[in-house]
Amino acid sequence: MSDAPQDKVTVLSAEALAQLKSFPLHGDERLLNKLLWKSPNGDTIVGLIQMAPGARDVGHNHPSATQHTWVIDGTVSIGGVEASAGSYAFVPPGVDHETVAGDEPVTMFYIYQPFAPEHDHDHHDQHDH
Repeated sequence: MSDAPQDKVTVLSAEALAQLKSFPLHGDERLLNKLLWKSPNGDTIVGLIQMAPGARDVGHNHPSATQHTWVIDGTVSIGGVEASAGSYAFVPPGVDHETVAGDEPVTMFYIYQPFAPEHDHDHHDQHDH
């Protein structure tokens, strides 16, 4: 999708999404990632993760990225907190989170936003308290 035209709306039907290639996350065929869109400079990634029942994405963290996740189908535990279909989960930078699927397949929509840590300190303490 990163080659989508920048001057018009792009809609992928359910059928088109089903045809999109999935890539195993960390080489695990029970964790499939579909990349839907990536910004030109790579600072935002949007995709779908499909997990087989009971699949586990072992604990990890993103030191310099936020992750937003919306659970579409199934129930999953993200960082020890249960999230069922319709739930939203936010993972701040540097927070360890293991993701474990329940006893049904799980589909999640995610937005992954890396940022340059060196920009963090540029703006605080510049306004009066």
